[in-house]
Amino acid sequence: MSADILIGFMIFIYSPHITSRLKYVADHLFKNTLGTAYQLSEDKEGFLNHAGTCINYSADNLNQGIQIVPCGLLSEMGVFPRHDLKVSTWNGLPCFFFNNATPVPFDLFAASFYLLTLYEEYCCADYDEHQRFIPDHATAHQNGFLEIPLVDRWAYRLKDLLIARFGGSDQYKLRKYQAVSTMDVDHPYLYRNKGLLKNAWGACRDLLHGKRTAVGVRIRTLLHLADDPYMQSIRQFDAIHKQLKRTYYLFVLIAEYGRYGRATIYPQRKYFNYVKSLKAIIPCLHASYRTLFDGARREKERTILERLLQRKISRNRQHYLRIHIPETYRSLANSGFEEDFSLAFAKTPGFRSGTAIPHYFFDVENNNCTSLLLRPTTVMDTCLIAHLGLSPDKALERLSALARACKQSGGDFVMLWHNSNLTGTAAQNPWINVFTESYKYALSLEEINNFEPQKQHCL
Repeated sequence: MSADILIGFMIFIYSPHITSRLKYVADHLFKNTLGTAYQLSEDKEGFLNHAGTCINYSADNLNQGIQIVPCGLLSEMGVFPRHDLKVSTWNGLPCFFFNNATPVPFDLFAASFYLLTLYEEYCCADYDEHQRFIPDHATAHQNGFLEIPLVDRWAYRLKDLLIARFGGSDQYKLRKYQAVSTMDVDHPYLYRNKGLLKNAWGACRDLLHGKRTAVGVRIRTLLHLADDPYMQSIRQFDAIHKQLKRTYYLFVLIAEYGRYGRATIYPQRKYFNYVKSLKAIIPCLHASYRTLFDGARREKERTILERLLQRKISRNRQHYLRIHIPETYRSLANSGFEEDFSLAFAKTPGFRSGTAIPHYFFDVENNNCTSLLLRPTTVMDTCLIAHLGLSPDKALERLSALARACKQSGGDFVMLWHNSNLTGTAAQNPWINVFTESYKYALSLEEINNFEPQKQHCL
């Protein structure tokens, strides 16, 4: 390929082995994150004659462009555990697949691929009580960078090196940061539709624990003298977004009655009619607990939800954030789901795939990029309240820091809240203020007025 033909491309990347893995990670780094065009080529002569911005992704020192030395991961087929993964630093940033080259002393492309694809989760054999990958096993958690969108930082650092060497800073159209609000409705009712015996037992339990106010609220709710607390919190959540003129994602659980499923005994027609009437939502499936390895059950739930809401459902989040890599995402992709919001840890905040930017699921075992767009969720309310035990003030500080981390490299700050944690009034429940203030702060960091999910690309 001649240098004349390449003149229209922003970044020329030479590699003697162009693979689907390299294409995937280059697409994410350059198109999705840095907003610039690139060209992969195996033509060494064309690379040596290229006068513009270029990267040498090979072990050969060609004295041309910025060199990144491959570690071999992007040329492999299949999955091979990396038990000897050692984390070093590059200008203050953690890095691995270190090689002492300059000015990029590690395989930035392979390390990005490793995090984006959740590579280490393919090799896990130890899960928690809900069969989820344990964050303590994650390289990011073990080395203290889980709350840093490291892939995004690497991309920005690489951009700075390229600009310093070749100029052209105006040719990078960096992705814009966005604040994204989501709510999971596991149980739309705290008291209603649960049957006489269950409510009687609940009232007795409240009395035994001295919760007389709760008993009064239960009675008024059952007599339809007051709104059910869980439904009231959904209405408040919707009202806040209407006031701010923002759209949010509402994840609706369709599940059988049981411990990890539906808590109501009777049909919830009023609830679904209410959801159907909402204008500010993007309705999504909250696939039930038992769908972890049961794609047919998930598809049945989606069909029911589409019938109830009379709308197409193309987005999902797994109940309890139960995902297995690659089975869950492979099943979602094969079922035609377009987006999934399950990519988060339940017990700690952060960036499970190393980025705050949406990216497609790459099936490492099958070595192909799917059409399922993963929307990393940054933090869940239950994580802050129950698992970390933070005070409202400390939680607000943590949320603000995470929002700034996303802002720094054009990512999406995705919060997950449950209606069950936002009951009552702001005077009664401090977590309502935590949500409101953190969301307003996250919105204040935006450079755009209206939220519009940006389309990602995948080769």
